[in-house]
Amino acid sequence: MKKILPLLLAATFSLLAETLPLENISSQEFLEIIRRPLRGQAWGEFSGTLQHKGPKGSQKAPVHIRITFTDSSMHAQITLNRTLTYTLEQIHDNARKVSAKIERPEEERPFGLFDLGLTPTDLTFAFLYWDFLEELPRDSRKMQDCRRMKLSDPNGTDTVIVWFSAKYGFPMEAQWFHKNEQKPWRTLELKGAKQFENGLWFVKEVKLQGDKWKNLIIFDYASINPIGE
Repeated sequence: MKKILPLLLAATFSLLAETLPLENISSQEFLEIIRRPLRGQAWGEFSGTLQHKGPKGSQKAPVHIRITFTDSSMHAQITLNRTLTYTLEQIHDNARKVSAKIERPEEERPFGLFDLGLTPTDLTFAFLYWDFLEELPRDSRKMQDCRRMKLSDPNGTDTVIVWFSAKYGFPMEAQWFHKNEQKPWRTLELKGAKQFENGLWFVKEVKLQGDKWKNLIIFDYASINPIGE
């Protein structure tokens, strides 16, 4: 098995790509594998730089992440600009449902995480658990064959189209749409996937952008290991 850990700005969502041929299984089977929590336990530490451009100006700040995984939960500590620390807990139940709790700093000053166009659900990749609508024709991203899934927000009217690597299963791009609109109102790109010798993966570059704003995070240090190592 290969364990794939894609980073979304200041948090991580664990994915599991199994040895079965992901390219040829049904849409529902594919999503079932993608939505499974990480089997086993692991810890990670990541450092990089977050760059933001928006109507209120530009901001550049260091970001540091510490994270631990079990087969049913994820705990993360996210420090932005060395002063603002957020904690995140994500729990997976036996029905594959996800619940998350985010604690903000007591004194959250501007340019905190949610001043940058983020939503709390971005930090948990919760959109991957939205209701399945249909699988669209395949496409490619970064010279990789991708399966495209269209998902619907169970608590609203938005939809998201996600490009998944057909071979490995991790998300490479996502586009969010408001109801009856053809142009996405925000997009996510994950670049530079790298595999460690222990089989764990991480993504070196993440870009999230919307109308007149853009966030780019580039990681220059990453360490991911099974617990006990």
